[in-house]
Amino acid sequence: MSDIKWLPDGQKMFEKLMAAVPEPMREPIRPKLLQMLAGKAAGQPVSGELVKKFVDEDLPEPQRSALMAALGMKPAGAAATPPPAAAAGWEGKAEMMFERMLQEVPDMMREVFRGKLMAIANQKAAGGPIKEEHITAIVKEIVPDPFKTNILKAYATMGDVDISKVEDIIAKHPGGDENLIAILHDVQAQYGYLPREALILISQKKNIFLSKLYRLATTYKAFTLDKPKKNVVTICTGSGCHVCGGSELLKKVEAAVSGDGADVTLEKVRCLGCCDLAPAVMINGQLYSGEEARAKLAEIL
Repeated sequence: MSDIKWLPDGQKMFEKLMAAVPEPMREPIRPKLLQMLAGKAAGQPVSGELVKKFVDEDLPEPQRSALMAALGMKPAGAAATPPPAAAAGWEGKAEMMFERMLQEVPDMMREVFRGKLMAIANQKAAGGPIKEEHITAIVKEIVPDPFKTNILKAYATMGDVDISKVEDIIAKHPGGDENLIAILHDVQAQYGYLPREALILISQKKNIFLSKLYRLATTYKAFTLDKPKKNVVTICTGSGCHVCGGSELLKKVEAAVSGDGADVTLEKVRCLGCCDLAPAVMINGQLYSGEEARAKLAEIL
């Protein structure tokens, strides 16, 4: 900006400030910040201390505290300020929505924003549990675009998946699409299937078309897009288990699943690797055999 006179440390501090601004906002917000800084300087050269003073005195919360932390500044009275109280409780998907909102904040600023946003959420809850409507209101009132739009779109498709766990999985696999299969395997292991919310987040974080993720998810038999039922029953259909009563157990489970909608996901495999237990049945990861298997199946069916 032509009407700003910079001292070397001032321009360096301003660029450090801009580096702390989330990338999608960086260029749109730069002219506004320069305009405000020029007014603060009133024709005088801009030093690093003036940039810090500008952040401390002229920017709104919670952005002010987050940017101060990024610049290594300590807010006045910070030592005497107690940490924000934890939520009195959460209703519905409010906690997942809160964590999803924080995903739009750069890692280095996230904990500062967490405290500020939690304080606002507690204020809206007025001593009661934080509700979904409180989190939505915070997004609409405080979060700027394009982050506001991204978050509200994510809320519209949010199921019962803790997105913060998906974010942790993605963080374990830096890089590009060469790590997609590993990420999908970890998500599958975490939830037992590939939730739509997880695929959307992977698409956003890795800059990968969602269609490509669906193609991978439907190509490999190791993945499934269907949420498993409460009980997963795996029945061996190999010869040994078949002659020892495995086919009878299979028919019984198939009838229950198709008949009264039992909360069971049925899987059939050629061998469970334990022919001495024939007929072998795995229920929720636990191996059963013979009468024990029949008793357990009767219990869950």
